[in-house]
Amino acid sequence: MKDAISYFIRKAADWLFRRRSPALMVFRAGVALLFISLAGSWAVSFMYADAERTLVLGYQSSSTAQFILYIGFVIGIAMTVLGAVWEYQRFRDEKKRNNKKKTVVIEQRGLVDTSDSPLSEYVKSKCSWHVDSIVNDVRERLIDNVITRPELALAKVSNLKVSLAEKTAHSSASDISISYGGVFPVPFTFYTGYLLDDESQITVYDWDRDSGSWRGLIGTDDGEQFFVEPSSIKCKSVVLAVSVSYPVDGQAIASAFNNLPVHYLSLPTLDRNNHWSKEKQDRLSGDFLEYCKKLLGQGTEHIHLILASQNSLAFRFGQAYDKRNLPSISVYQYERQQPMRYPWCINIPHAVEEKVEVVNRAR
Repeated sequence: MKDAISYFIRKAADWLFRRRSPALMVFRAGVALLFISLAGSWAVSFMYADAERTLVLGYQSSSTAQFILYIGFVIGIAMTVLGAVWEYQRFRDEKKRNNKKKTVVIEQRGLVDTSDSPLSEYVKSKCSWHVDSIVNDVRERLIDNVITRPELALAKVSNLKVSLAEKTAHSSASDISISYGGVFPVPFTFYTGYLLDDESQITVYDWDRDSGSWRGLIGTDDGEQFFVEPSSIKCKSVVLAVSVSYPVDGQAIASAFNNLPVHYLSLPTLDRNNHWSKEKQDRLSGDFLEYCKKLLGQGTEHIHLILASQNSLAFRFGQAYDKRNLPSISVYQYERQQPMRYPWCINIPHAVEEKVEVVNRAR
């Protein structure tokens, strides 16, 4: 019983003071006017008496003031009733719309265990409609934070489109939105963005390692741009090394791709928290796309991508990559503790009939 009363009080306080809508503004103004009218119409009196004296203080407003207060009282009642009816109608219409809306949350779990803080629960706290979830978990393929069976993990990622189609089959496209987030190996994250590039209304989240929680891309754009170090050698196959959160391993790149020209894109400030602006990510992914187009214009037919970035930016780069017009691309996994520091990659061919596959270079 006590919990029910507490719940009622919290909901009443939320409805009266915290929720925001034009209808509630009218309702609250009416309640305030009622309170002022009633308070102003009271006759205030005070009496003190003892054996020797009696003290009486009193106040009674004039008839004109009483009439004004009466008018205010009537207007207050009208505004209160109007606001309450208007808010009920608005609430009912919003509930009808929300009953049709659905957000499908795609969460990819790999390098960090986020199962105690599911992205779907975070998204639910931000909206009032139905939230469904698709979880790609490849942690069983990890040993000491190193993925051991990338082929099996790729199969899980490749099935995303089918899973998403099943979740959205009975809903109108206008009622569906998608949220994405994860802590995943870069090649799989890039490929996920590549797979979902034609899906609209994707809201991207990332895992804040400092706070151990999910976070939206709501920071401000600091205006940083890529510093470009191009190669003067023209070749049909090139390496594109992009540094955002950490510097790429130039020595390992030279060892693994000793016969290929290397093009470097790097931000002036390499930091794990330099990516919290959606506007910045949109701009950087656009710059990445333009540089890939430039390589295409130089006769490049295949790009070997080395990407050191946060999960959300790797996803955005995958979304930006034009699968119809740009060269085929291989996205590499970096393992600092292994003799071959780029042991495998996901090869994404240009031709539609060719399959995306894992190429293991450590064997």
